[in-house]
Amino acid sequence: MRSNAPIICSAFGLLSAMVCFSPQAAVVVNEVLANEPSGQTTLEWLEIYNDSFTEVSMSDYRLRVTNLKADEKWIELPESLQLNTGEYYIICRRLFSTDSSGFEDVWGNSSGIWGDTPEESRLQMPLTAQFSLTNDSGAVELYNPQGALISELAWHEPGQDGFSWEWTSPQSMVIDQSVDPSGSTPGFVNSLTPVNYDLALENVDVIPDDGATCLTFTVVNRGLNAVSNARLFLHLDLEDSASTSTDAIDTIDVDEIDPGLVSLITRDYFFNGIYVNLMASLSNDDRNRNNTVNFVATGVDFPPIILSELLANPKDPLKTEWIEIKNRHNEPFDIAGWRFGDSLRLYTIADTPLTIDPNEYFILTEDSQAFLDFYHGFNKGYLQPDHWPEFNDKSKDIARLVDSFGIEADRFEYEKTFEDNYTWSRGEDIGRENDWGRSENMGGSPGGPNSVLYEPTGSSVAVNIEPNVFSPDGDGFEDIAVISVEAPKDKELTLRIYDRQGRVVKTLIDGETYLKSSYEWDGSSDANNRLPIGIYILYFEAADGGSVKKPIVIAR
Repeated sequence: MRSNAPIICSAFGLLSAMVCFSPQAAVVVNEVLANEPSGQTTLEWLEIYNDSFTEVSMSDYRLRVTNLKADEKWIELPESLQLNTGEYYIICRRLFSTDSSGFEDVWGNSSGIWGDTPEESRLQMPLTAQFSLTNDSGAVELYNPQGALISELAWHEPGQDGFSWEWTSPQSMVIDQSVDPSGSTPGFVNSLTPVNYDLALENVDVIPDDGATCLTFTVVNRGLNAVSNARLFLHLDLEDSASTSTDAIDTIDVDEIDPGLVSLITRDYFFNGIYVNLMASLSNDDRNRNNTVNFVATGVDFPPIILSELLANPKDPLKTEWIEIKNRHNEPFDIAGWRFGDSLRLYTIADTPLTIDPNEYFILTEDSQAFLDFYHGFNKGYLQPDHWPEFNDKSKDIARLVDSFGIEADRFEYEKTFEDNYTWSRGEDIGRENDWGRSENMGGSPGGPNSVLYEPTGSSVAVNIEPNVFSPDGDGFEDIAVISVEAPKDKELTLRIYDRQGRVVKTLIDGETYLKSSYEWDGSSDANNRLPIGIYILYFEAADGGSVKKPIVIAR
């Protein structure tokens, strides 16, 4: 289990500041959303702010928008517009949603009416204007009635999709990307503007850990003063986000954090099921907008889907790579939005619903026709995704499986691949479910249970027989002998059974370098004849690595 001690580091280095021109002015261009969310350009907007101690009449003020395309657009503000002290005003490309999204749909309540909620009514109705903001570079300038430039907000890089550019304070010379959880703060104090006491819950990382769930909470002090006696609350997903709610499933005392520092708080939990919806929140301070994060965590039954088999080195006549995944639970599971890939990249498996039945296998293949040409009569589920990651066949690589929430469900790291179309296969025997080895058969076992040979890990040869006296007649004694062996790696291995005259009667391993979890002997010969009762000798040898003999008895 991980330490719960917080890790403290500097947060000042997180901001890559951009210096812009902003003369002292009563009204300033305060925030611009140029890189709109998800490419929806009608969601672009800009905000002006009255930073003075008096009301300002905006009659004859003008805005100019410039961008990389050498376009410029002048925006006339309403003659009747008055901005009170500390008032924000929004200019947007589209206010209400029609054939495309509008400002009120995302930053309002999506009712198609402005001012029908307290959040909306605190602002004047936004102005709809014709302009276009480019992601890479641009500027918004504000001119007073005398034609003098009084404020400019300019950006010179795209920034993050859906995050606005803000001044660190209305009269500062520095802008940066918003750090608000929503990506912007229209009508509110900029997320970069310091307030006295402001702890921000920046992120919650979710890492599955062998049934447990490791949560790491990133808490940043973005305020002007040190904060002590704060608490972090963890709830099941509730509509009521009050951080002092008594139904918190965990309450964590946050150590004192100085301004500009980060605290990483890590805890392990056990949640029921595959997923659980959670909410983490900090105790109230001077800015509560950044105090809460809603997220999905994993439960003890995660992951529902696992990697099962990989063929990364196809040899003629097989002409395609493929991966097998498996639903290891007793309920159907939809993998829409899941991704798979190698160490370099991930690709979506399917955007539309794709359900795998309980305890069933499913094949992802680079070329479905080539797969079917080799595996004649294959009648299980398969899919050729739109993109394929091209796994390394001569060197190490990683096969990865990531769920629709971005949580890694499974991974398999390999150092090499096999010749002759042997696959990497996951063990299915009890106790070996997380072990990988070479398929027993050429071509593997796509669509069915794996038969796996494992690389030996012993330091010397050893044999265990349970029981060493057995009766194949089923007369009350054990009717099968189960044989498990250990050996050093990279040795040719032989496992044979001899009668008392020194004749080989059964060969279980002949020149293999990989081993099964165990081998079974039912008292028959290589010719499948029933052998007589008596004492036999089991002989196990690793070439240049030693040998061992043990008696094994057939009784009647």
